[in-house]
Amino acid sequence: MILRHLLPMIALISMIGCSRNTASPVTQSPDTSSSTVAVRLIGPDGKPGPVVQSPRVVKTDAEWEKQLGPAAYRVLRAKGTEAPFCGNLLDNHKDGVYFCAGCGLPLFASSSKFNSGTGWPSFYRPFAPENITELRDSAFGMVRTEILCTRCGGHLGHVFDDGPAPTGLRYCLNSAALIFKDEAEVKKMGAEAAK
Repeated sequence: MILRHLLPMIALISMIGCSRNTASPVTQSPDTSSSTVAVRLIGPDGKPGPVVQSPRVVKTDAEWEKQLGPAAYRVLRAKGTEAPFCGNLLDNHKDGVYFCAGCGLPLFASSSKFNSGTGWPSFYRPFAPENITELRDSAFGMVRTEILCTRCGGHLGHVFDDGPAPTGLRYCLNSAALIFKDEAEVKKMGAEAAK
């Protein structure tokens, strides 16, 4: 029901154009006291491997901007949001895994992707819960849950409680924050990691 009320607003935003990119202020910072983070990488079978300690990825703003380019930098580092129905991964229906565009951490599998009708790639569960950090975001007079990449702290989007079964969650992401690798690439990564 909430989605039905948001559709006129989403349509209006989409008319503004795909180049529109708004940023939300930081409302809370993740814990960065440790130089490593517990995450799950691609296992030999292409699925989540065991929990491992991985070095936290930390760079200067200039280094991030050079690596990511303007669009991904605005989303991942400046907490921007792509206009709806404009991201290049919205209509991707291939089997594979979506990785963080900042540090390459696996974030979401295609098996949990669904069409939310919102205009952004949506998933009902992360690749591994350890790979996502959730923070309270009270920007713009709303209380939401922001999702970040655990390893590099990059802004991915937000999670809402209006998704499908079995979780009832909707992880709403920006395409610019993600890199997609198909199933063959993921299996190759898993096989190399097993060596």
